[in-house]
Amino acid sequence: MFAVEAAGTRTELTDQLGPCEKEALELAVEQLRAQGYGGTYVRWYCEGYVRGYVRGYAEALIELLTAKFGTLSPATIHTIQIGGIPQLRAWTDRVLTATTLDEIFV
Repeated sequence: MFAVEAAGTRTELTDQLGPCEKEALELAVEQLRAQGYGGTYVRWYCEGYVRGYVRGYAEALIELLTAKFGTLSPATIHTIQIGGIPQLRAWTDRVLTATTLDEIFV
């Protein structure tokens, strides 16, 4: 993530991205810098990218869990929405084998 680091936008959130997501973000940062953008704009772009990625991951997990277990409680939805990338990955992995919601969030 050289371009991300050079732009001063590497954060705890960007460090949680998987290799494909990091590569996509790196390419986007390089394109922004080539177009003359830098500094604050690139930082905001990176933050928005990561937040959008997390939001999309959470929405997909909510859809999977709803399809498998039915309507989710507001508390369960909130737990998913505030989860970080590592948590969302772990919970999503468990969807395939879990027989109850409790098995997802162990």
